[in-house]
Amino acid sequence: MSLNNKYKQQVYKELSRYLREKDFKKFIEVAKDKREKNFNYNPSDVQNRFEILSDLLMHTIRCVSEGYETSALGEFIEILRFFNEQNLLERKLSKQDHMLLRQIKNDDIFLANLMDLFGTLTNYFILYIVKDIPKHFLDFFITNPNQSFPNSDMLIHYIKNVFFNQYTIYGLSVRYLGTVEKFLTKVQQELTRVNFREKHKNNEFIELDMKYEFSDFYFSYGDTTQRIITKKHLIYPENVLKYINESLDKKKNQNYTFQSLSMVLLGGIGPQGHGFTYSTPRGEIIEICSDIKENEAIIVKYKLFLKEQFVNRLDKELIKINSQIRSQTISFLNHLLTPNEIIGYNKMDHILSKVENFLHNFEEEENLDINKLYHNISDAISIILRPIRMVDQFKARRELVSRDKLKSEDLAKLTSLKNKSHYDILRERLFFQYIVDLFYEIYQKSKFKKEK
Repeated sequence: MSLNNKYKQQVYKELSRYLREKDFKKFIEVAKDKREKNFNYNPSDVQNRFEILSDLLMHTIRCVSEGYETSALGEFIEILRFFNEQNLLERKLSKQDHMLLRQIKNDDIFLANLMDLFGTLTNYFILYIVKDIPKHFLDFFITNPNQSFPNSDMLIHYIKNVFFNQYTIYGLSVRYLGTVEKFLTKVQQELTRVNFREKHKNNEFIELDMKYEFSDFYFSYGDTTQRIITKKHLIYPENVLKYINESLDKKKNQNYTFQSLSMVLLGGIGPQGHGFTYSTPRGEIIEICSDIKENEAIIVKYKLFLKEQFVNRLDKELIKINSQIRSQTISFLNHLLTPNEIIGYNKMDHILSKVENFLHNFEEEENLDINKLYHNISDAISIILRPIRMVDQFKARRELVSRDKLKSEDLAKLTSLKNKSHYDILRERLFFQYIVDLFYEIYQKSKFKKEK
């Protein structure tokens, strides 16, 4: 073996090790360094890349199935995204592979979901998703039986029909409520009632009580029981009726969107009984919880002010403060804040810190309580920037939708916990629904062969 070939093998072995250790940052650094040094880098030469990918993905599934770490589902997608971006899935495709690809590409929603999650798609990547991953799932669950289920059939049934209808991920509860068709039919029926006609006519929000039948799955004997739950929805009729009309027009070619339909005021899955409902491209209604205690994280703030608006409001709030100090404080903030700067709740600590330092200039003045002065200014700033109530935020956004300032499908992106939005949850859930459907299909075929 030549020194050149030996060096190449060492490089690809090193890259393979970084993949196995999930040190993706180092992998990118080394690959970039080799390219810049005119090394003929070819992702297809990275050793054991498919085996490593399979091991990494199945580890995340193990975390979900054994430790209930559902956030590992997000890691599953991040791993796939990295392998796709680094072109690590290239391989020879057979005639059967091309036939399968043509079939898959007829599903516009699935392709839209893949592009939404992973960006640019290659045939290799699509094929890995639809052919390899479902097989890996099947191998994993057959060779790793779950103690909560007496047999494989029961476990597969749970994965296919139960798991993604009621689970928690990224600290947020998710629940399937039923079909969009039933929800919209109920809304239309309620709007014909006399006590709602006037509100609908005046474009007011209305509250609707709806009953839902839920299945509770019991692991001990793999059975379900039914129970009825009533949920009180807050809806903006104009938005919902618009969605109904659009759904009718596009019934044969449903769009890849997640529409915001209502806020749950009572009976929701959040700790305070709240939640938000969304439609999915599969015609489902999904509720995702909201938590008032997590208000700073769960809702992206609605209140934002330009510098001039903020300073003018603060000037009015400080009307009871010593006029000289008031004018100097306002002048100080005018210089501190840049023109056209957006002022929101996230700037409050920074502004208060600067104000506190500024007030030390007045420490030597007699009969002046600096601490009280600071608290007065702090209270005034809090009044301006404090978050508005969750219901008010929901109403404000629905009204912005009605004025075409926001799109209904964008509202899921504006509701988040930490770095994950409701939109992320909805699109990731849809992806795994497709994977589970493919996995279930393979399982049924293998079961049929055994029975023959």
